[in-house]
Amino acid sequence: MSSHPFDQDFVVTMEHKELYRRDGFIKLNGFFNDTVVATLLDRVEVEMGRGGRVSDAFRAFSMFNRTVYDFENDKTLVFELMERPYFRRALTELVGQDMFLADENCFELEKNVSEGFPWHVGAQSFGYQLLQDEGITIWVPLHPIDATGQRGGMAYVPEHIYSGEYMYTQMEPAIVSTLRNKELAGIRTNLMEYLELRRLALNTPNMCEIFEMHQVEDSFQPGDALLFNKMVVHRSIMLGEGELSRRAAYAMRFINADSRYDTKRVQDLEFPTQQWGGEGPFDYKPFTRQHIEIGEAGAVDGSLLAENPYFDNPERRMVRRVDPSG
Repeated sequence: MSSHPFDQDFVVTMEHKELYRRDGFIKLNGFFNDTVVATLLDRVEVEMGRGGRVSDAFRAFSMFNRTVYDFENDKTLVFELMERPYFRRALTELVGQDMFLADENCFELEKNVSEGFPWHVGAQSFGYQLLQDEGITIWVPLHPIDATGQRGGMAYVPEHIYSGEYMYTQMEPAIVSTLRNKELAGIRTNLMEYLELRRLALNTPNMCEIFEMHQVEDSFQPGDALLFNKMVVHRSIMLGEGELSRRAAYAMRFINADSRYDTKRVQDLEFPTQQWGGEGPFDYKPFTRQHIEIGEAGAVDGSLLAENPYFDNPERRMVRRVDPSG
């Protein structure tokens, strides 16, 4: 394959693989070159310019200055990045599977204002696939992050210390069934009750103490990236006093090539929209409607997500393992 401006001299080591298997995340120093960073920053600015302001309902659960889920812009440059041999090798060697690009999103923190997300897992972002299917995020801060200075990055808990799996298997379904049962019993519920139950699932004082004693918070230079799986508990870190007025980050979410649609989990995700959408002081709009739009495009329980018409250019979204001899 001929050279490309996105090419980078990056090789996954055995240490990378061992750390990822143990912790569920790995920091990839110098994963992207300057051209890629500039391309992603431009992409984020364009997307945020189309309306990334946070809604009231979103702000009730999180605190970002601007955020966008499900990018609308043409993905040609992203596909070209994913086709670089170093990118394909790194992703598939770490995860051990062929992977499929599901979506892109971005987040912006404002200095001394934005708190971002509290402790959470990707239950919304990966809520349409079967629990056992792989889901990973590549998170790319587009400005420097000094973990001992202005901060503004993320904190994450090694999976061998604590796994967020129960949020998918028990807590998220239990929250929805609790509120449904209260409504059936004639007890009115509301959106803030739902959001508070979700927040408290991982953010009680005792849970926060456990996480903070074990959290990892790294410094980043533009070009560094964090790869983590959907079970890793993580949170935003406020951007404090310092040179930067804002910090932007870009994220790519991948699912394994054999991922299948989970109708029950999609119905749970859609519960607050059905219950409180357009009602009360907060007109609830979910962060993303991807889970429903995939269903509207023809997904049924157990169907292969990579074959769903919702995803344009499915072959270019696929990151396949590289033949070592090729």
